[in-house]
Amino acid sequence: MAASGSKRVQLVALAEEDVDRLIRWRAEPEAQQHQPLSILGKEQLLQHIQTRKTGTLAELADRDHILIIRDEDQGLSVGWLTLEILSRVHGLARIGYTVSKEYWGLGYATGAVQAVCNLLFGETIVKRIEADCSVHNPASRRVLEKCGFSHVGLKRSYLIIQKHRVDHYNFELLKEDWEAR
Repeated sequence: MAASGSKRVQLVALAEEDVDRLIRWRAEPEAQQHQPLSILGKEQLLQHIQTRKTGTLAELADRDHILIIRDEDQGLSVGWLTLEILSRVHGLARIGYTVSKEYWGLGYATGAVQAVCNLLFGETIVKRIEADCSVHNPASRRVLEKCGFSHVGLKRSYLIIQKHRVDHYNFELLKEDWEAR
């Protein structure tokens, strides 16, 4: 169920038909403004698809995954979400998300974060989800706060974005906090 201000979305594993779109999205200046996006070619993304284990989310290996954010009602692909299982033993995951500029402000990022939290806390052993956002990205901070994430600190000079070291806010969400909402 989507919360107020968010879209109903589906998160689907990156597939071959999504690769060209993902390359275009990652090349958008607005996407690169707040993230240290490296250039990924078609061959790299196709290899990524081939090396990822298919199956349920609970079976995912300890590595990164790219999920496409789709509008559940219209079937539009609007962005992507990265999911990294940091530790199955400790139940830790990290997420990141980007929505294409043409879909900003429509609730897709909030819907995607809510969807991944539902999946991780409902279908896996994950007990804690972490997320970071640039201090220059207030929209991303609002998404995390709307979804119940707590601001836990500042990572000074954390990532290099467009040749400059950028501070990032660090957020966390625990399973018990998600369930208590």
